[in-house]
Amino acid sequence: MLQPIIETGPDLSPERYEAFADFDSLLNAQAPLSPSGVALLEQLYVEVGETLESPCDLVGGGCSWYCGGGPDTVWASSSLGASKDRNYAATNAHDLNVCTAWCEGVEGPGMGEQLVYRFAPDSPRLHTILVVNGAAHDTVLWQRNNRVRTLAVAENGIPLFTLSLADTMDIQRFRLPGLLGKREDGQPMELTFAILSVYQGNRPDDTVITEIYFDGVDVH
Repeated sequence: MLQPIIETGPDLSPERYEAFADFDSLLNAQAPLSPSGVALLEQLYVEVGETLESPCDLVGGGCSWYCGGGPDTVWASSSLGASKDRNYAATNAHDLNVCTAWCEGVEGPGMGEQLVYRFAPDSPRLHTILVVNGAAHDTVLWQRNNRVRTLAVAENGIPLFTLSLADTMDIQRFRLPGLLGKREDGQPMELTFAILSVYQGNRPDDTVITEIYFDGVDVH
């Protein structure tokens, strides 16, 4: 059973969205900036950074493990059908965006439903799994829907360990006991994440995971 280190998640406040809008406006201004505009732009470079495109981003466009690593395919045993303005596809759980999410699509809380991540044989190895639990983009939806309590992790069908998730909207970092990937048999690695138990929301038929993503070695 692996326990998480909790890290503060993305700031989705109106003020944060306003800061991104101001940064984009100043950065792409057609006329020369006034001294106050230059000062604000320099301030926003520090606050917003130049590698993130949105407050929803979990990983920026700068140098990271994702420069060379990551799964090539993500799928799920089930997914909730799309609504008019939102979908719940498996790929939402690995788009590095906290404003989208996967929701299982079976009756009840989804015990045993799975997300599967396929890594090519030459994909850089990983040492960390990061999880954003529940519908983390919205406090009301996060409370309404189930969050995962425990996730069973298997490699190509062989059980590895269980992730014990906290009931929080923040990022949960799990340091693995060893490196995963580049299998000795030269075959792709498939990591399966299966729901074992949940924190029950106000509407206990839907269980949501915003993101499962990774960090590792072999890139830099």
